[in-house]
Parts: sequence; structure tokens; C-alpha cells
Amino acid sequence: MVPFIGGGKVNKQFLDAFNNIWINAGMKDDILTLKNKNPYSNIVIVGHSTGGAMASLAALTITATGIKDRVALFTFGEPRTGDKNFASDFTSANFVISYRVVHNADIVSHLPSINDSNYYHHISEMWWPNNMANGSNYIKCSKYDGEDPKCSNSLDVSKLNFDDHKTYFGRKFSEYGISGCADLITSMNDGVKANGKSQKKSD
Repeated sequence: MVPFIGGGKVNKQFLDAFNNIWINAGMKDDILTLKNKNPYSNIVIVGHSTGGAMASLAALTITATGIKDRVALFTFGEPRTGDKNFASDFTSANFVISYRVVHNADIVSHLPSINDSNYYHHISEMWWPNNMANGSNYIKCSKYDGEDPKCSNSLDVSKLNFDDHKTYFGRKFSEYGISGCADLITSMNDGVKANGKSQKKSD
């Protein structure tokens, strides 16, 4: 692990991948531009798997630019990204919301092993101990400790699997993004119409 600007240490590969986007691909400049144009808007950051780790790094980095109390973070199947000091920064980051979603026995959410390393999960885990069908129950885990023993850490390691990592809320990540997230777009459009913001053109 290597030192992180927000505190603690993080996985070098995750940090290198994030910095490549933050610096080389212009994400930092884009965020600062949007911050100036929309000073009161929230920033929502989402990521799955390695993208979840990068999203966590992005969330803390963005708050370090001076954007306080306006960052929301949602990760899915995020591996352990940094050490306990890194994880503790999430407790004091004052995010609008921060959820680390875990699908049942997703093995990636338990890597690297906490028993064989200094890695430690950040808050707050939301655990679906089922197939994540509509209306299925979930457990909102500790908001103080990212390694809540009553949540997905309660599973026997022999039960962990990769299939649960590939599917969240009934959608296969390998196909969902490529398909253009059609149902999500439809849902958003329906929401706009329901709010009366989409008007039919008069003949």
C-alpha cells in the first residue's frame, strides 16, 4: 500500500488507476469547472468492483478540493481499498450519503483478506443476503465500523462466490452498461414526466 492524500494508505494499483483518470484524463479540471458552474449541486459518485475502489478514492479526493457536504457515494462489490486509517476518514468526511452495497456472498467484497493484510473496509455496508429481487430485505450495517461482524462478514468464507459479484439487483454488470442502461433511462424519463417537467408539444 501507498500513502493517500486524504490520509492512511491505499492499494497502489487502485490509486494509480484513479490518478490516471483524475489527472491525465482531466477529471479534476472537469470537477472544478462544474463546481464553479453549479456551486450548490450534489456530486454523485458510483462504481462497481475496482471501479468502486476508485469511486471511494474519488469521493475523498473531491471533498479535499473544498466541496463539502455535497458528495454522495455508492459502490457495489467494492474490494477493500485501504487500511484502517483510510477507512476512518469516511466517518468524518460528511458525505451526503455513503453506501457500500454488497450482494450476498460476493467474494470480491472480501478481498484482500482482512486476516492476511492491513486492509480494512470503510463505512457503511448495505448487505443484501439474498438475490436482490425487488422488495427483498437488506441489512443496514454499522455506520461506525466498515467490518461489521453481523453483516457479510458473518458468512463462512467457503460460501463466498464470484457469481454474486457479477450481478447486482438482477442486472449483470458485464452487459448492463454496454446495453446503455435502457431501463434506467426509461425510469428516469418516467420520473421526469411524473413531476410534470416533460410537456407534450401542442399540435
